[in-house]
Amino acid sequence: MKKLNNKGAVLILAYIVLFVLLTLSAGIASFHINEHNYARRHYFSTAAFWLAEAGINIFIKDPLMLDQTGSYTLHDENSMVHVTKDDANSRHRVVTATGTFAGVEKSIQITYRAKAPEVFRSTVSADGDLVINGKKTMAAINDKVRLNGKVIDHGEHSRVFIEDKNEKVAASLVSLTYPDANHNGIADEFADFVQVNRDILKSYPSEEVLYIKGNGTYLLAPNSSLEGKKIIYVEGEEGNGNVVILFGEGLRKGQKMTIISTGTVVHNQTGFAAPDSQLNIIAWTGYWETAALPASHNGAIYTHGIAHFDGIYDTTVTNGSVIANGGVTLGEIWSTKTFNYADITVDEVVPAGFEELLGGGASGYVARPDVWKAI
Repeated sequence: MKKLNNKGAVLILAYIVLFVLLTLSAGIASFHINEHNYARRHYFSTAAFWLAEAGINIFIKDPLMLDQTGSYTLHDENSMVHVTKDDANSRHRVVTATGTFAGVEKSIQITYRAKAPEVFRSTVSADGDLVINGKKTMAAINDKVRLNGKVIDHGEHSRVFIEDKNEKVAASLVSLTYPDANHNGIADEFADFVQVNRDILKSYPSEEVLYIKGNGTYLLAPNSSLEGKKIIYVEGEEGNGNVVILFGEGLRKGQKMTIISTGTVVHNQTGFAAPDSQLNIIAWTGYWETAALPASHNGAIYTHGIAHFDGIYDTTVTNGSVIANGGVTLGEIWSTKTFNYADITVDEVVPAGFEELLGGGASGYVARPDVWKAI
Protein backbone atom coordinates (compact mmCIF):
# COMPACT_ATOMS: atom_id res chain seq x y z
CA MET A 1 0.00 0.00 0.00
CA LYS A 2 2.87 2.31 0.81
CA LYS A 3 4.37 1.49 -2.60
CA LEU A 4 1.15 2.50 -4.33
CA ASN A 5 1.02 5.79 -2.38
CA ASN A 6 4.60 6.58 -3.48
CA LYS A 7 3.69 5.85 -7.09
CA GLY A 8 0.64 8.16 -6.76
CA ALA A 9 2.81 10.95 -5.32
CA VAL A 10 5.30 10.57 -8.17
CA LEU A 11 2.44 10.71 -10.68
CA ILE A 12 0.99 13.84 -9.11
CA LEU A 13 4.44 15.43 -9.06
CA ALA A 14 4.88 14.55 -12.73
CA TYR A 15 1.56 16.22 -13.54
CA ILE A 16 2.62 19.30 -11.64
CA VAL A 17 5.93 19.47 -13.47
CA LEU A 18 4.14 18.95 -16.80
CA PHE A 19 1.67 21.70 -15.98
CA VAL A 20 4.49 24.06 -15.07
CA LEU A 21 6.32 23.24 -18.29
CA LEU A 22 3.17 23.72 -20.34
CA THR A 23 2.46 27.02 -18.61
CA LEU A 24 6.01 28.20 -19.21
CA SER A 25 5.81 27.12 -22.83
CA ALA A 26 2.49 28.90 -23.28
CA GLY A 27 3.90 31.99 -21.56
CA ILE A 28 7.00 32.00 -23.72
CA ALA A 29 4.90 31.50 -26.84
CA SER A 30 2.52 34.28 -25.80
CA PHE A 31 5.47 36.54 -25.03
CA HIS A 32 6.94 35.95 -28.48
CA ILE A 33 3.58 36.50 -30.13
CA ASN A 34 3.08 39.75 -28.18
CA GLU A 35 6.60 40.85 -29.03
CA HIS A 36 5.94 40.12 -32.67
CA ASN A 37 2.62 41.98 -32.58
CA TYR A 38 4.21 44.89 -30.71
CA ALA A 39 7.00 45.04 -33.30
CA ARG A 40 4.39 45.06 -36.09
CA ARG A 41 2.33 47.76 -34.36
CA HIS A 42 5.46 49.82 -33.74
CA TYR A 43 6.43 49.45 -37.38
CA PHE A 44 2.95 50.42 -38.58
CA SER A 45 2.78 53.33 -36.11
CA THR A 46 6.21 54.62 -37.11
CA ALA A 47 5.35 54.35 -40.79
CA ALA A 48 2.07 56.24 -40.22
CA PHE A 49 3.92 58.93 -38.23
CA TRP A 50 6.47 59.49 -40.97
CA LEU A 51 3.70 59.65 -43.55
CA ALA A 52 2.11 62.42 -41.46
CA GLU A 53 5.49 64.15 -41.26
CA ALA A 54 5.77 63.90 -45.04
CA GLY A 55 2.34 65.54 -45.40
CA ILE A 56 3.43 68.44 -43.19
CA ASN A 57 6.60 68.90 -45.22
CA ILE A 58 4.60 68.91 -48.46
CA PHE A 59 2.49 71.78 -47.10
CA ILE A 60 5.46 73.75 -45.76
CA LYS A 61 7.07 73.52 -49.18
CA ASP A 62 3.88 74.70 -50.93
CA PRO A 63 1.60 76.70 -48.56
CA LEU A 64 -0.68 77.64 -51.47
CA MET A 65 -1.72 74.02 -52.06
CA LEU A 66 -4.74 74.25 -49.72
CA ASP A 67 -5.97 77.74 -50.61
CA GLN A 68 -8.49 76.46 -53.16
CA THR A 69 -9.34 72.93 -52.03
CA GLY A 70 -8.86 73.02 -48.25
CA SER A 71 -7.54 69.44 -48.22
CA TYR A 72 -5.02 67.21 -49.96
CA THR A 73 -4.90 63.40 -50.13
CA LEU A 74 -2.23 61.06 -51.48
CA HIS A 75 -2.66 57.29 -51.19
CA ASP A 76 -1.75 53.86 -52.51
CA GLU A 77 -2.86 50.32 -51.58
CA ASN A 78 -1.39 50.23 -48.04
CA SER A 79 -0.91 53.87 -47.02
CA MET A 80 -2.49 57.31 -47.19
CA VAL A 81 -1.62 60.93 -46.33
CA HIS A 82 -4.43 63.43 -45.70
CA VAL A 83 -3.64 67.12 -45.11
CA THR A 84 -6.24 69.72 -44.05
CA LYS A 85 -6.22 73.33 -42.89
CA ASP A 86 -8.49 75.14 -40.44
CA ASP A 87 -8.77 78.94 -40.58
CA ALA A 88 -11.79 79.16 -38.25
CA ASN A 89 -9.75 81.14 -35.73
CA SER A 90 -8.72 84.29 -37.58
CA ARG A 91 -5.61 84.60 -35.46
CA HIS A 92 -4.22 81.19 -36.37
CA ARG A 93 -4.04 78.75 -39.23
CA VAL A 94 -3.99 75.11 -38.12
CA VAL A 95 -2.70 72.48 -40.53
CA THR A 96 -3.20 68.79 -39.71
CA ALA A 97 -1.56 65.91 -41.56
CA THR A 98 -2.77 62.36 -40.91
CA GLY A 99 -0.77 59.37 -42.05
CA THR A 100 -2.42 55.95 -42.33
CA PHE A 101 -0.47 52.71 -42.75
CA ALA A 102 -2.04 49.23 -42.50
CA GLY A 103 -4.99 50.70 -40.63
CA VAL A 104 -2.88 52.62 -38.08
CA GLU A 105 -3.30 56.43 -37.99
CA LYS A 106 -0.92 59.09 -36.70
CA SER A 107 -1.43 62.85 -36.93
CA ILE A 108 0.79 65.90 -36.69
CA GLN A 109 -0.54 69.42 -36.26
CA ILE A 110 1.23 72.72 -36.91
CA THR A 111 -0.02 76.24 -36.21
CA TYR A 112 0.81 79.48 -38.01
CA ARG A 113 0.19 82.86 -36.39
CA ALA A 114 -1.76 85.38 -38.44
CA LYS A 115 0.37 88.11 -39.98
CA ALA A 116 -0.74 91.70 -40.15
CA PRO A 117 -1.12 92.67 -43.83
CA GLU A 118 1.36 94.94 -45.57
CA VAL A 119 -1.02 97.88 -45.40
CA PHE A 120 -0.24 98.19 -41.68
CA ARG A 121 3.43 98.93 -42.50
CA SER A 122 2.71 102.40 -43.87
CA THR A 123 1.75 105.72 -42.34
CA VAL A 124 -0.88 106.48 -45.00
CA SER A 125 -2.34 103.98 -47.49
CA ALA A 126 -5.10 104.60 -50.00
CA ASP A 127 -6.69 102.69 -52.87
CA GLY A 128 -7.11 106.07 -54.56
CA ASP A 129 -5.61 109.56 -54.55
CA LEU A 130 -4.27 111.83 -51.83
CA VAL A 131 -5.91 115.15 -52.66
CA ILE A 132 -4.83 118.50 -51.20
CA ASN A 133 -7.69 120.98 -51.58
CA GLY A 134 -7.55 123.49 -48.72
CA LYS A 135 -6.83 127.19 -49.10
CA LYS A 136 -4.11 126.64 -46.54
CA THR A 137 -2.89 123.11 -45.95
CA MET A 138 0.06 122.43 -43.66
CA ALA A 139 0.95 118.77 -43.14
CA ALA A 140 3.90 116.44 -42.65
CA ILE A 141 3.61 112.72 -43.38
CA ASN A 142 6.62 110.88 -42.04
CA ASP A 143 7.71 107.41 -43.16
CA LYS A 144 5.76 105.70 -45.96
CA VAL A 145 2.84 106.89 -48.09
CA ARG A 146 1.54 104.19 -50.44
CA LEU A 147 -1.18 105.02 -52.98
CA ASN A 148 -2.93 103.16 -55.75
CA GLY A 149 -3.58 106.62 -57.19
CA LYS A 150 -1.39 109.71 -56.90
CA VAL A 151 -0.90 112.95 -54.98
CA ILE A 152 -3.04 115.77 -56.43
CA ASP A 153 -2.42 119.28 -55.13
CA HIS A 154 -5.32 121.71 -55.65
CA GLY A 155 -4.41 123.80 -52.60
CA GLU A 156 -3.93 127.56 -52.87
CA HIS A 157 -1.29 127.76 -50.14
CA SER A 158 -0.17 124.23 -49.40
CA ARG A 159 2.98 123.03 -47.72
CA VAL A 160 2.75 119.27 -47.47
CA PHE A 161 5.89 117.23 -46.74
CA ILE A 162 5.88 113.53 -47.63
CA GLU A 163 8.99 111.62 -46.62
CA ASP A 164 8.55 108.44 -48.68
CA LYS A 165 5.92 108.28 -51.43
CA ASN A 166 5.03 105.46 -53.85
CA GLU A 167 2.17 105.84 -56.33
CA LYS A 168 0.35 103.27 -58.48
CA VAL A 169 0.85 100.58 -55.83
CA ALA A 170 -1.25 97.40 -56.16
CA ALA A 171 -4.65 97.77 -54.51
CA SER A 172 -4.09 94.68 -52.34
CA LEU A 173 -1.16 96.45 -50.63
CA VAL A 174 -2.94 99.72 -49.88
CA SER A 175 -6.47 98.66 -48.89
CA LEU A 176 -8.39 96.27 -46.67
CA THR A 177 -11.07 93.88 -47.88
CA TYR A 178 -13.82 92.18 -45.90
CA PRO A 179 -14.21 88.46 -46.64
CA ASP A 180 -17.33 87.04 -48.27
CA ALA A 181 -19.14 86.49 -44.98
CA ASN A 182 -22.56 85.86 -46.54
CA HIS A 183 -21.13 83.41 -49.10
CA ASN A 184 -22.71 84.98 -52.17
CA GLY A 185 -19.47 84.95 -54.11
CA ILE A 186 -18.78 88.70 -53.72
CA ALA A 187 -16.40 89.98 -51.05
CA ASP A 188 -16.23 93.41 -49.42
CA GLU A 189 -19.92 94.23 -49.58
CA PHE A 190 -21.75 96.16 -46.87
CA ALA A 191 -23.50 92.93 -45.83
CA ASP A 192 -20.07 91.35 -45.34
CA PHE A 193 -19.00 94.30 -43.18
CA VAL A 194 -22.06 93.89 -40.94
CA GLN A 195 -21.78 90.10 -40.61
CA VAL A 196 -18.05 90.11 -39.91
CA ASN A 197 -18.44 92.67 -37.13
CA ARG A 198 -21.32 90.77 -35.57
CA ASP A 199 -19.18 87.62 -35.57
CA ILE A 200 -16.22 89.48 -34.06
CA LEU A 201 -18.39 90.78 -31.21
CA LYS A 202 -19.39 87.20 -30.34
CA SER A 203 -15.74 86.29 -29.77
CA TYR A 204 -15.36 88.82 -26.93
CA PRO A 205 -16.84 88.71 -23.42
CA SER A 206 -20.03 90.77 -23.20
CA GLU A 207 -18.47 93.19 -20.72
CA GLU A 208 -15.80 94.14 -23.28
CA VAL A 209 -18.22 95.21 -26.04
CA LEU A 210 -20.88 97.87 -26.55
CA TYR A 211 -23.35 97.16 -29.37
CA ILE A 212 -25.57 100.04 -30.47
CA LYS A 213 -28.13 99.46 -33.20
CA GLY A 214 -29.87 102.38 -34.89
CA ASN A 215 -29.73 104.87 -37.75
CA GLY A 216 -29.05 107.94 -35.65
CA THR A 217 -25.88 109.86 -34.85
CA TYR A 218 -24.27 108.87 -31.58
CA LEU A 219 -21.91 110.96 -29.46
CA LEU A 220 -19.13 109.03 -27.77
CA ALA A 221 -16.56 110.31 -25.33
CA PRO A 222 -13.89 107.62 -24.84
CA ASN A 223 -13.27 108.34 -21.16
CA SER A 224 -13.38 106.40 -17.90
CA SER A 225 -17.06 105.51 -18.44
CA LEU A 226 -15.95 103.19 -21.24
CA GLU A 227 -13.03 101.68 -19.38
CA GLY A 228 -12.73 97.97 -20.06
CA LYS A 229 -14.50 98.19 -23.42
CA LYS A 230 -12.53 96.85 -26.38
CA ILE A 231 -15.09 97.29 -29.15
CA ILE A 232 -17.94 99.75 -29.64
CA TYR A 233 -19.99 98.78 -32.69
CA VAL A 234 -22.68 101.14 -33.98
CA GLU A 235 -24.79 99.37 -36.59
CA GLY A 236 -27.36 100.99 -38.80
CA GLU A 237 -28.33 100.80 -42.43
CA GLU A 238 -25.58 101.55 -44.92
CA GLY A 239 -24.40 105.13 -44.43
CA ASN A 240 -26.20 105.42 -41.09
CA GLY A 241 -25.27 104.71 -37.49
CA ASN A 242 -22.84 107.62 -37.49
CA VAL A 243 -20.47 108.34 -34.63
CA VAL A 244 -19.12 111.66 -33.38
CA ILE A 245 -16.14 111.27 -31.05
CA LEU A 246 -15.97 113.98 -28.41
CA PHE A 247 -12.74 113.87 -26.48
CA GLY A 248 -13.03 114.68 -22.82
CA GLU A 249 -10.39 113.26 -20.52
CA GLY A 250 -9.22 110.85 -23.24
CA LEU A 251 -8.17 107.24 -22.98
CA ARG A 252 -6.21 106.16 -19.94
CA LYS A 253 -2.69 104.77 -20.08
CA GLY A 254 -2.63 101.39 -21.78
CA GLN A 255 -6.35 101.49 -22.68
CA LYS A 256 -7.08 100.10 -26.17
CA MET A 257 -10.45 100.46 -27.85
CA THR A 258 -11.93 100.27 -31.37
CA ILE A 259 -14.96 102.22 -32.54
CA ILE A 260 -16.78 100.71 -35.56
CA SER A 261 -19.54 102.44 -37.53
CA THR A 262 -21.67 101.45 -40.50
CA GLY A 263 -21.75 105.15 -41.40
CA THR A 264 -19.22 107.91 -40.85
CA VAL A 265 -17.00 108.65 -37.88
CA VAL A 266 -16.25 112.29 -37.06
CA HIS A 267 -13.25 112.60 -34.77
CA ASN A 268 -13.02 115.92 -32.96
CA GLN A 269 -9.51 115.86 -31.55
CA THR A 270 -8.86 117.66 -28.28
CA GLY A 271 -6.27 116.69 -25.72
CA PHE A 272 -3.36 114.29 -25.84
CA ALA A 273 -3.45 110.51 -25.97
CA ALA A 274 -2.13 108.72 -22.90
CA PRO A 275 1.02 106.61 -23.32
CA ASP A 276 0.40 103.15 -24.84
CA SER A 277 -3.28 103.91 -25.42
CA GLN A 278 -5.00 103.17 -28.73
CA LEU A 279 -8.20 104.54 -30.18
CA ASN A 280 -8.74 102.57 -33.37
CA ILE A 281 -11.47 103.57 -35.80
CA ILE A 282 -13.31 101.63 -38.50
CA ALA A 283 -15.87 103.55 -40.57
CA TRP A 284 -17.67 102.07 -43.56
CA THR A 285 -18.82 105.27 -45.27
CA GLY A 286 -16.08 107.75 -44.41
CA TYR A 287 -13.87 109.36 -41.78
CA TRP A 288 -13.64 113.06 -40.85
CA GLU A 289 -11.12 114.61 -38.49
CA THR A 290 -11.17 118.12 -37.08
CA ALA A 291 -9.29 119.92 -34.31
CA ALA A 292 -9.56 123.30 -32.64
CA LEU A 293 -6.90 122.73 -29.96
CA PRO A 294 -3.54 120.92 -29.78
CA ALA A 295 -4.09 117.16 -29.72
CA SER A 296 -2.60 113.76 -30.38
CA HIS A 297 -4.07 110.41 -31.31
CA ASN A 298 -2.64 106.88 -31.24
CA GLY A 299 -4.16 104.09 -33.31
CA ALA A 300 -5.29 102.81 -36.69
CA ILE A 301 -7.85 104.63 -38.80
CA TYR A 302 -9.61 102.60 -41.51
CA THR A 303 -12.47 103.58 -43.77
CA HIS A 304 -13.99 101.89 -46.78
CA GLY A 305 -14.66 105.41 -48.07
CA ILE A 306 -12.60 108.60 -47.99
CA ALA A 307 -10.60 109.87 -45.01
CA HIS A 308 -10.98 113.64 -44.68
CA PHE A 309 -8.66 115.81 -42.58
CA ASP A 310 -10.28 119.23 -42.61
CA GLY A 311 -10.91 122.10 -40.23
CA ILE A 312 -7.72 121.52 -38.23
CA TYR A 313 -6.73 124.81 -36.65
CA ASP A 314 -4.03 123.80 -34.19
CA THR A 315 -1.10 121.41 -34.07
CA THR A 316 -2.19 117.79 -33.97
CA VAL A 317 -0.39 114.47 -34.32
CA THR A 318 -1.60 111.04 -35.43
CA ASN A 319 0.62 108.11 -34.44
CA GLY A 320 -0.35 104.90 -36.22
CA SER A 321 -1.70 104.09 -39.68
CA VAL A 322 -4.35 105.69 -41.88
CA ILE A 323 -5.96 103.29 -44.38
CA ALA A 324 -8.60 104.66 -46.75
CA ASN A 325 -9.96 102.53 -49.57
CA GLY A 326 -11.56 105.58 -51.17
CA GLY A 327 -8.61 107.95 -50.87
CA VAL A 328 -7.47 110.75 -48.56
CA THR A 329 -8.17 114.49 -48.64
CA LEU A 330 -6.29 117.22 -46.78
CA GLY A 331 -8.45 120.34 -46.46
CA GLU A 332 -8.11 123.39 -44.25
CA ILE A 333 -5.12 122.73 -41.97
CA TRP A 334 -3.91 126.03 -40.53
CA SER A 335 -1.33 124.61 -38.18
CA THR A 336 0.77 121.58 -38.99
CA LYS A 337 -0.93 118.21 -38.98
CA THR A 338 1.71 115.50 -38.47
CA PHE A 339 1.32 111.83 -39.31
CA ASN A 340 3.84 109.47 -37.73
CA TYR A 341 4.02 105.75 -38.39
CA ALA A 342 3.52 103.54 -35.34
CA ASP A 343 3.13 99.78 -35.33
CA ILE A 344 -0.32 99.20 -33.85
CA THR A 345 0.06 95.41 -33.87
CA VAL A 346 1.35 93.35 -30.96
CA ASP A 347 3.45 90.40 -32.13
CA GLU A 348 1.61 90.55 -35.47
CA VAL A 349 -1.80 90.52 -33.76
CA VAL A 350 -3.98 93.36 -35.05
CA PRO A 351 -6.22 95.44 -32.75
CA ALA A 352 -9.73 94.38 -31.80
CA GLY A 353 -12.12 94.67 -34.73
CA PHE A 354 -9.46 94.08 -37.39
CA GLU A 355 -9.21 90.29 -36.93
CA GLU A 356 -10.98 89.35 -40.17
CA LEU A 357 -9.02 91.82 -42.32
CA LEU A 358 -5.83 89.79 -42.57
CA GLY A 359 -5.80 89.06 -46.27
CA GLY A 360 -6.28 85.29 -46.19
CA GLY A 361 -4.28 82.67 -48.07
CA ALA A 362 -0.61 82.08 -47.43
CA SER A 363 0.06 85.83 -47.33
CA GLY A 364 -2.10 86.20 -44.23
CA TYR A 365 0.17 84.13 -41.99
CA VAL A 366 3.78 84.08 -40.87
CA ALA A 367 6.12 82.03 -43.05
CA ARG A 368 7.04 79.39 -40.45
CA PRO A 369 4.82 77.56 -37.96
CA ASP A 370 5.41 78.35 -34.30
CA VAL A 371 3.61 75.31 -32.83
CA TRP A 372 4.26 71.65 -33.74
CA LYS A 373 2.67 68.69 -31.96
CA ALA A 374 1.75 65.07 -32.49
CA ILE A 375 -1.93 64.37 -31.81
